[in-house]
Parts: sequence; C-alpha cells; structure tokens
Amino acid sequence: MTINLERFKQLALEDFEFKRETRYLNGIIKCDFPAGTVALHFEDGKLVKVEEAGYDDDKCTIVIRGTGEQWEALLQKKPRPFYQCLQSSNIKHGLHLSNNNETFAYLPALNRMTTLMRNARPEGAAA
Repeated sequence: MTINLERFKQLALEDFEFKRETRYLNGIIKCDFPAGTVALHFEDGKLVKVEEAGYDDDKCTIVIRGTGEQWEALLQKKPRPFYQCLQSSNIKHGLHLSNNNETFAYLPALNRMTTLMRNARPEGAAA
C-alpha cells in the first residue's frame, strides 16, 4: 500500500481544511492503486470509515484510478508540475478522475486528500 491508512485517517479526522471541504459529502471516494483499492466513506460530510476494499465504480461517488507511476508522481512530497492536483494530473497525465458534479464540487477536498496522503506515506514508499 502506498499510504499508511491509519495515519491517513488520523490526519483526515484532525484536519480542519479537509473537514471543511468535505462538508455535506455523502458516499464513497474510491482510490484505485495498483496494489489495492482504498474506499473513504462519508456520511453528511463526516469521514466514517477508511478501508482497503473494492467497490464497483457505479457504487462510488468519486473514483480516482492511476498507474503506479501516476500515483508515485502525485504523492511526492513536492510533486512536479501538473501532478500537484488531481484535475491537472487527469488532464495532462491521464490519471482517471470521475467526471461528475460531485468531483468538481469537492475538488478542493480531493486535493487536500492527496496532500494528507502524501503526509501519510512511509519514508521511501513507492506507489
């Protein structure tokens, strides 16, 4: 796994910006890594569960999927240009990002999520 899920959950639950940006969110954010899938469950804006589990895309509110190279570039402490946020990673580098209203409504939350994931990576981890 590219991130320490317990550390990520702790960071997410304590992070004011992430909590503010996810307010009102309901559903599952699915992050497909090459080594497995992470599902973040939200109820009325609150993160209630983080798990390693695969769900069909149609059961998820937002789906993010990438190759090992894409995730590795995105989750660097100091990402190179166009990997600093999910939308530019999608447009410039082909990272899959759902194309729905929720994705764009919660894009600031998704970008904060990637920052928290960067901070939850073990040193020297590869995607």
